[in-house]
Amino acid sequence: MHTELIGKLKKLGFTENEAKIYVGLLGLGEATAREIHEFTHVPRPKIYATLERMSNKKYVEVITGTPTYFRCIGPEQLTERLRDEFLFSLNETLKELNSAGNGIKNRCC
Repeated sequence: MHTELIGKLKKLGFTENEAKIYVGLLGLGEATAREIHEFTHVPRPKIYATLERMSNKKYVEVITGTPTYFRCIGPEQLTERLRDEFLFSLNETLKELNSAGNGIKNRCC
């Protein structure tokens, strides 16, 4: 499987299993949990919890039915979502750092 791509996704905050599932779903299109397990070799007991976490993050869409199918969002959507989350987190951190810095300046000088 795309080891280098999985490594890049991990650097962006994906777990190993999330990265494998996302890359696997890119290749599969839509798939059941069983098909994802067989294609990605993510341990079967971890598939559903990982898919649920990815669905909550909106990286994976759930197609309800019998059986349930899963589909990943497109790479452009994913990178846009990751960028937005990162920028939001960065801005929040900057605010907190500035606030903490102001408190220290006021006490020591």
